[in-house]
Amino acid sequence: MEELTFIELAKLLISFAVLAPSGHNSQSWNFKIADNQIVIVPDMDKRLAVVDGDNRELFISLGCALANLQVAAGHHGYNSEYVYQDGKIVVSFSQQDGGTDNELFAAIEKRHTHRGEFTGEKIPDELLKNFDIQPNTNILLFDEASREASVIKRKIEEGNIVQMSDTAFKRELVSWMRFNRKHIEETHNGLCYNVLGFPSMPKPIGKRIVGKFLNPKAQNKTDNAINATVSHFCVLTVKENTEQNWIELGVMLEHFLLKITSFGLAYSFSNQPCEIGSLASQLKEELNINDFPSVVLRLGYGGEPKTRSPREQKF
Repeated sequence: MEELTFIELAKLLISFAVLAPSGHNSQSWNFKIADNQIVIVPDMDKRLAVVDGDNRELFISLGCALANLQVAAGHHGYNSEYVYQDGKIVVSFSQQDGGTDNELFAAIEKRHTHRGEFTGEKIPDELLKNFDIQPNTNILLFDEASREASVIKRKIEEGNIVQMSDTAFKRELVSWMRFNRKHIEETHNGLCYNVLGFPSMPKPIGKRIVGKFLNPKAQNKTDNAINATVSHFCVLTVKENTEQNWIELGVMLEHFLLKITSFGLAYSFSNQPCEIGSLASQLKEELNINDFPSVVLRLGYGGEPKTRSPREQKF
């Protein structure tokens, strides 16, 4: 393979980094290419002020993008190290002897958030072991039939009641929905009609129709149907709520998602209990954990998506 210039390499690595998950597919990150470095900075113009007022999910998504960047770098024959300083992630690279081929890199382009119900099939215990844990973070797994899973389900319901009764939350959510092909091409981000599974329609009509379904009763009906088909719930925690810890959690989260993708498993986010301060405190207490719950995942089996969420070019 012909040796790449660093700028060419950086653009290649960034093309994998942007495939990371982010709240509402907002992609609230920017990349800068410097001498032998890639700098990741938050794009505060795309922060989700209502659902993510403390920017927790934003910095978790930066960690996910960082994880993809480093996995891709290893695949292409580069070691990488990062530091978080002055509100930005600085990643430095050094060439190694040969690339590192592993299941994580192969899973970057396959990873996706599952939409809808799972199959109901149980995940074997051996597939949910030996995950990498980052400093100051943890992964907690609960069988769907456990007491802890019942707690999580109840907090999801309570979260829907709060969020779907909040006009500001619903306004922000709808602002990130993309209702037709032209709308998608204008932004290359957001929650797209074809990914969510509804037909193309003009934006004004789409906003009116979607608005009718954004209510606690409808959302809980949908989530309860999904929750009845999962195999496990997963809660990711941090010891302290700091930007550094959220980034580390994002790295761990993306490694976890890539690993389960390589196993043929599916997942979806259900972060309502972490997005509302009072519910997050209750979840921490009722799960009897010392750390702070930051991400809630549903795990199971599901099919491949017919279409995937778009990505912006960030360089």
